[in-house]
Amino acid sequence: MILSASHISKSYHNGEKELHVLRDINLELQKGEIITIMGQSGAGKTTLLNILGTLDQPDSGSISICGQDIDSLADEDLSKLRNKHLGFVFQFHHLLPEFTAMENVLLPALISGNETEIKERANELFDYVGMVERQKHYPAQLSGGERLRVAVLRALILKPDVVLADEPTGNLDVHNADRLLSLFQKINNDFNQAIVITTHNLKVAEIGKRRFVLENESLKHIDII
Repeated sequence: MILSASHISKSYHNGEKELHVLRDINLELQKGEIITIMGQSGAGKTTLLNILGTLDQPDSGSISICGQDIDSLADEDLSKLRNKHLGFVFQFHHLLPEFTAMENVLLPALISGNETEIKERANELFDYVGMVERQKHYPAQLSGGERLRVAVLRALILKPDVVLADEPTGNLDVHNADRLLSLFQKINNDFNQAIVITTHNLKVAEIGKRRFVLENESLKHIDII
């Protein structure tokens, strides 16, 4: 087990009003799994993914990543753990516009201080997704599908234990969405990469080896027939 969430609850306060988003959520992820979490807009999918990715804190409950309980970690140690074990793909790719595709992919390596040794892996990943000729292009020179593929490579560059993808196909047309889903499945098969994907799209949810629905503050497992 490489990621465990136990009894996670989260609410937000607006003046005297309290909005419960997550209540007593439990989730475990094994190496090599694809898990999909489906839910309507506002159901709390992004909040849950941010908590799983240590970008947000729950009101109660605990998160363990690769056997390490994160509750007691200082901010610096938490950042190091996040950089080492987790990769992120967001609906809005968040590529830095003044950096080339290659430079964007290498950003996590720059943070961790091992850019030189990781450059070869970056070249291999660009070849893997058929974008060798686009390495020196800036985000504005890339299509929407290409920008998302660069974001995926950035998430993979340090060989994380888990890739967390938040509505990754939300801003793509059908063709590019299908290509991205195929890429996730290929990455899972070729690298035995664990992936958690949130989505409101049933077709996206169907690539999960285990599938969940987040509704009414609760996470429910869906039996696959």
